[in-house]
Amino acid sequence: MPLKPDVQALLEQFEAQGVPPFNEMSVPQARDAIGAFRDLQGEPEPVAEIRDILVPGPAGELPVRVYHPEPGTPLPLLIYFHGGGWVVGNIEVVDKPCRALANASRCVVASTQYRLSPETKFPGPVEDCYAATSWLTEHAGELGADPAKVGVGGDSAGGNLAAAVALMARDRSGPRLAYQLLIYPVTAPARGTTFASYRDNADGYLLTRGSMEWFWDHYLRSPEDGTNPYAAPLHASDLSGLPPAMVITAEFDPLRDEGKAYAERLQEAGVKVSIKSYSGIIHGFFWMAGVLGDGRTLIAEMGEELRSHLG
Repeated sequence: MPLKPDVQALLEQFEAQGVPPFNEMSVPQARDAIGAFRDLQGEPEPVAEIRDILVPGPAGELPVRVYHPEPGTPLPLLIYFHGGGWVVGNIEVVDKPCRALANASRCVVASTQYRLSPETKFPGPVEDCYAATSWLTEHAGELGADPAKVGVGGDSAGGNLAAAVALMARDRSGPRLAYQLLIYPVTAPARGTTFASYRDNADGYLLTRGSMEWFWDHYLRSPEDGTNPYAAPLHASDLSGLPPAMVITAEFDPLRDEGKAYAERLQEAGVKVSIKSYSGIIHGFFWMAGVLGDGRTLIAEMGEELRSHLG
């Protein structure tokens, strides 16, 4: 289907403002630019309890913002990793989406900051996320969460990190995870890709093929890292034994087909998967619920899915 009217209007707004793709920016410029997404998220929802903590990581403490919609009640725990191509983004940029997700899902949401690239290349960011997941699961009770109902999730590069953490948890015999929420996840390197969505949606839909190649170039130490399943989960030889998943894709997104391919691989491995494909929409719409109706719909549907599987 064609782009939805609110999406078309937003893309025209970006064009009028002369917003360049990430690969035409420096890293500092890109990090400054990503903050503009907060203006597309609407007003912040109140959450009953929000607190900032520090958890141990491989190279120092990692900031985590914990959202508890019903203090005093042990709720499921969703450990969340923000998107941004491993290069940009932080827990502030996803503050409003995480507030809304905590309320919609009745989950404790632990939004976790990891070290960014290119200062910290693979496997540093994913090892941060695994370490934080292990600690948060072990200390779930202290967060007011149920340690038997823990999931991981993330958007874009955060979805990549969530999928990789699920693989690590299986391969390293813990922590035990009950769910993975993968919002338009990155699952394979951009350079040399043959996915049709990288051709059809290469330019003009906010996230570009050139930007994805730029992100991957900053993340990997060498092209050989792109075959490592903890960097590119689609390259894992075995996806059995992983927790149930929800995989979300967007029609006008370069990442559409690799998300679908990963969901299908999970299903073939016997993993229970819910696949939700959004038509007429672009990458990043979870961060745009203030201006895109599908952003609000997505939060409601993810909330229902999480309540069903973790609640």
